[in-house]
Amino acid sequence: MVKNYQYPQYLYALRNEEATQNPNTGSWKTTTAVWELEGICREETNGKGYTIRTSGGETIVFSSLIQMPKGAARINEGTQVAVTRIEVEQDEFLSQDFIEQGKISGLIVAAGKCMKYDIGRLHCRMWI
Repeated sequence: MVKNYQYPQYLYALRNEEATQNPNTGSWKTTTAVWELEGICREETNGKGYTIRTSGGETIVFSSLIQMPKGAARINEGTQVAVTRIEVEQDEFLSQDFIEQGKISGLIVAAGKCMKYDIGRLHCRMWI
């Protein structure tokens, strides 16, 4: 994936695969959560404490605004996300301490849950 000056960071999301049912036995196959690279982005810290109104009508203070190019994959509210400075292997997220250690080292710029996602005319925005 090629990053550029407008979107210098990488966005990862914790995706849950949907459970599937075996047609022969009727049993359900359990699924695991997997971190996936969603694309390039730009994180902007909410240093002034601005608020947003969620789809549920709740007013909250967000920690970061994530800007993404038009056509970026939609991230559902409540999805766990992480923004990194460089592209990393998705297997690294399996380590229990990766996100905390990444924040300390500066590898992970921001992490949290998607509070709101907006598809704009020129770009997409997500608040965490």
